[in-house]
Amino acid sequence: MLSNSLKLFIAGFTMGWGPCLAYTAPLLLPYIGATKRNWKDGLKVGLVFSIGRLLALAILGGLATVIFSFINRFFPPQKSGWLYLIVAFFMIIMGILIILGKGFKVHIGKSILDKGDKSMFLFGFLMGIAPCVPYVAVLTYIACVAENRILVGVLYAALFAIGTAIAPVVLGTLMGIIPAKLFRSAKWLKVFQVICGVVLILFGLQLVFFMMLM
Repeated sequence: MLSNSLKLFIAGFTMGWGPCLAYTAPLLLPYIGATKRNWKDGLKVGLVFSIGRLLALAILGGLATVIFSFINRFFPPQKSGWLYLIVAFFMIIMGILIILGKGFKVHIGKSILDKGDKSMFLFGFLMGIAPCVPYVAVLTYIACVAENRILVGVLYAALFAIGTAIAPVVLGTLMGIIPAKLFRSAKWLKVFQVICGVVLILFGLQLVFFMMLM
């Protein structure tokens, strides 16, 4: 069976190409295409953006673990599994909504990008602090499986963020040769919506199975 670390990295890689990319790509990729002239510069921008998002998600992973630990102190899972079941239900519902193409979009103004490459770090951090729905669901899952250990929650969130970083780094590097219409393909987006939704549903079912064994 895959460890939580590997599962979260794979989930990050999968979701990094999914609906959340559609929220960042319309700003990130045109900026790279318009201001950069070689693959190295595109790679640099993708990395700076991803580092900012990694930092934000790691912070949120730690905070989510602290909150979950605080709640468990009053409602130990051995006595009441309601909290785990609520999280599992939330993830399953979010998975279904993602498959159906529903969710909450985060809009960040183009003015941030006008400040140059350094703004990419801020852009990534803001996208991490205000993540799209699939990322919120995964952070909730991390809070459950971190077993009240803050550093583990931070590590899990960082591994997930590293997985999500692959898509913007690769696309930023290849921006000069990738057709722009690819990112507006409804069929391409739908495929990854379904994959992301299935991943969330599987994580939710895993929590249900975990509760049945307790």
